[in-house]
Amino acid sequence: MERLRQELMLLLFLLMSVCCSRGFAQDYCSLKVRVLSPDGRRPMVTVSVQEKSGRTEEQDQKTHDVEFCDLGGLPVTVKVGEDGCNQVVVRDVPVSWGEPYVLKITYDHEPCLRDLPPPPVPVCRVVFRVSDSSGKWVPAAIISLTSPDRTELKTDRFGRTTFVSRRGVSIVGKAAQAGRSAGFAFQCQQNEPVHEELLTLGNAR
Repeated sequence: MERLRQELMLLLFLLMSVCCSRGFAQDYCSLKVRVLSPDGRRPMVTVSVQEKSGRTEEQDQKTHDVEFCDLGGLPVTVKVGEDGCNQVVVRDVPVSWGEPYVLKITYDHEPCLRDLPPPPVPVCRVVFRVSDSSGKWVPAAIISLTSPDRTELKTDRFGRTTFVSRRGVSIVGKAAQAGRSAGFAFQCQQNEPVHEELLTLGNAR
């Protein structure tokens, strides 16, 4: 009699487990992503989730949290915004079975809404970054340009200086400071709106 009662209890437990798991699976959402702008509003923005397998799912946030309900049990990568402008990437977002998680992200999309008129000719902003052989930034280095025009620039305390040039023209010159120098010659490519030129100062020649 006792054995029969135990078997009935086990059967009842299994039936309840199956019923509960089915009901839970219908309502259970693995991950919700809530994107807010710095002023607390919800921007219209694209949110994507990539699983370890490479599978990617993408949705647009409108007025509610974005839900990704059919994830597995491994951490995922969440991306907010389009490539190339203030995109936020959060890696290893935890996904736990039976434990819904709400990921809250602050995303500043205002700079991506600026629609500036194109320049009359294709230009490129050149940013020089000057360091010494140990990797330390060099302040007050003088960058002497011989092409496209003869001019001199001075780096700030972080070894930076900048100027704007037409794309496709040769940019030639050298950087120097305290007996050390480094020459350069390059061009901004046609699809390159910003070019960073890293210069390491060695001994003067």
